[in-house]
Amino acid sequence: MLFQAAGSDLKPSTATIIVGVIQVVVTFISTLVVDRLGRRLLPMISDSVMAICTLLLGVYFFLKDRGDDTTSLGWLPLTSVCMFIVVFSLGYGPIPWMMVGEMFAPHIKGFASSLSCVLNWILVFIVTRFYTDLALSFGIHTTFWIFAVISAIGTVFVFFIVPETKGKTLDEIQRELGGSASASSAATVNDQKF
Repeated sequence: MLFQAAGSDLKPSTATIIVGVIQVVVTFISTLVVDRLGRRLLPMISDSVMAICTLLLGVYFFLKDRGDDTTSLGWLPLTSVCMFIVVFSLGYGPIPWMMVGEMFAPHIKGFASSLSCVLNWILVFIVTRFYTDLALSFGIHTTFWIFAVISAIGTVFVFFIVPETKGKTLDEIQRELGGSASASSAATVNDQKF
């Protein structure tokens, strides 16, 4: 739908294949570089570039809706979406799932992982469900600008709140997050109760 709205000559199936191949390749690359670059840097880069990509998509559709000639910018929607997928697959796609495993003590890891997964899919559903409604009510450009603002807020959140977990023990991560008790001792106490 996005590429058709942009006036792209690509068939939707071809665009989907391009995006899927890019996502698989970059997610694989992410697994190779995450230990070198750390857990915080990749999501910050990922989210800030996703904000720029959705901002540019908003500008493109704003110009198109206003009636400006956008033929010279015909490359912008596919490029922005592909770049969005690249940086999402590099940071925000795989790394939060890795960090869930590193940030929680063994006795709550299963529950916390399940809760994270459920929340993720609820939010995916909300975005998918209401994208069309937002686009019809406010315009595609405003919808993408809303996404850009949310991504910018996410970048600020990662910068100020999310700890670097690379090379740290669970106790160090918990202390950085403001946890009071030793995570490993809490896990031991809970294991002894059973």
